[in-house]
Amino acid sequence: MTNQTILKQYQLVNDYMNRLDQNGYRLIDLNMIEPFHLKDKHFQPSSILFERNEQMFAIRSDWTRTLLNYNENFLLEERLFGYFGPVIRDYQSFNQAGVELYDASQAEIIASLMLHLSFVADNTRKPMHSMVVNNDFLLDLYLEKYKLDDSIKQLIYEKNLSELRKELGKDHRIYQLMAVPVSQQYQLVEEEFGHHQEMQFIKAVKETVKDYKLKVILDLSFRSPQTYYNGFYFQVFLNYVNPLLSGGKYNNNAFGIALNLSDGGLL
Repeated sequence: MTNQTILKQYQLVNDYMNRLDQNGYRLIDLNMIEPFHLKDKHFQPSSILFERNEQMFAIRSDWTRTLLNYNENFLLEERLFGYFGPVIRDYQSFNQAGVELYDASQAEIIASLMLHLSFVADNTRKPMHSMVVNNDFLLDLYLEKYKLDDSIKQLIYEKNLSELRKELGKDHRIYQLMAVPVSQQYQLVEEEFGHHQEMQFIKAVKETVKDYKLKVILDLSFRSPQTYYNGFYFQVFLNYVNPLLSGGKYNNNAFGIALNLSDGGLL
């Protein structure tokens, strides 16, 4: 990175952390080397684990898992946390910034999302063009309604329309849903399951972000790269390659948002 790029990143970090502080978030700075928890074995790549004095340690690969363990171990009273710092993933190091909200209400989640959209709008001249959302529970509703097994879910994730048509037929509701342009999925899902709370939340998010002229796209084939999300999750794009914001619900009562302050994000 050039001098100006490095200076800009530090300025963005300072502005972002100040904004979190002003909005009631507890700022956290933790050691990058942390005790390894067996429950995290599915989230921690083996390449960042090591042993010292008969104890296992891990190099931080994701702030979400780190903060969740930190909060559970120390039983902190605060519910809103902000962070910035390095992580190691795929043999590369990079800085990650974001927030974690525990036992958050729908209003608190939407307020945090708006805080991040406002920060982005204040720090880039490029318009945010799309927000891709999903909730795996919506697919479960379809499988339950039409009495289908999980193999159909995998075909949807793979966007394997030819096999989906072979299994269900061209007139099946699920095949028709996946065959239309993804921009039309929201309307079709709302017609069928708009009364469910998962769609009600997506609708609330869509209404909230319309001031930023964000095109909200519900894509039932969209999967988060983080496997711990078990509810609503999303990505916001300035371009079609790198997500600028990403996050979602996990651990049943927690919600995280990560902000891309690196190259391809706000830099």
